[in-house]
Amino acid sequence: MVRAMNAPGQPELASFPDHTTVHEVTLPDGLHMRYYARGPEDGPTALFVHGFPELAVSWRFQFAALSERVRCVAPDMRGYGGTDAPPARLDYTVDKLSDDLAGLIDHLGGPVHLVGHDWGGAVCWAAAGPLGDRLHTLSVLNCPPAHMLQRALVTNPRQFLRSWYMLFFQLPWLPEWFMCRDPAKTVDGVFRGTAYNKTPFTDDDLAPYVRQLSERGIPGVNYYRANRWPPPPPPAPIGVPTRLIWGLQDSALGPWFATSEAYFSFAPEFDRVLLDAAGHWVQAEAADQVNQALQEHWAKVTSGI
Repeated sequence: MVRAMNAPGQPELASFPDHTTVHEVTLPDGLHMRYYARGPEDGPTALFVHGFPELAVSWRFQFAALSERVRCVAPDMRGYGGTDAPPARLDYTVDKLSDDLAGLIDHLGGPVHLVGHDWGGAVCWAAAGPLGDRLHTLSVLNCPPAHMLQRALVTNPRQFLRSWYMLFFQLPWLPEWFMCRDPAKTVDGVFRGTAYNKTPFTDDDLAPYVRQLSERGIPGVNYYRANRWPPPPPPAPIGVPTRLIWGLQDSALGPWFATSEAYFSFAPEFDRVLLDAAGHWVQAEAADQVNQALQEHWAKVTSGI
């Protein structure tokens, strides 16, 4: 087991709002995970799950705005930051990533308001049904369930063209070499280069991602390799209020994934919030609107938020 730990002092803390704390836990599946928390320990918990190629710190705007009454928790997911980075491709299947979430929720004392973005959203779609009463609500930002994406890659030429990088990531070693040869340039292109609203992506904001590529590489590429086949089924029925928040200027995932009718069969308590002036990194590009949408969603089942 390779343990990918940040340098002493947890430098990512400098990018979080004040009074954020860092924690480490070994989950039942043996994974050593780092997570960050801010807010009252006796309040409801919101668990934020980042995507590729991010870190827990991608939720810094949510921690700053939402943690007065809610305990905000965000892990570095498997392969990222201070969490273990197993070496094998099949260590990154959605089933294993879902088990990581279940173990963390049990450690936190659940239930939680579960929030996922990008690959974090894909894992949340898959995990939400089996998690059952360990959830209050589900919120997903700019990510469809995996079965919708795989179908679109075959049936929608526009989405196929947007997803060219997923094919590139199937190659051995070359994607890692390409992304890590100039970490600052890669990170600038991934975030600033694709964002609709580039304001949140200053050099200081991007520094944790540059440091990760420089020091830890990019094991998260294995998320794409481990889950390409067989085609996944639709998510198991989700029995909690479910909200999709979608930045319509997403250059990677088209607005056709935000069609409400596609979700009702497995998420009967589904609704959506569409944001015109935000792209893929919606939790940063439209932080105020995302925060409002999350609070309104959580308030359906938790008073005082």
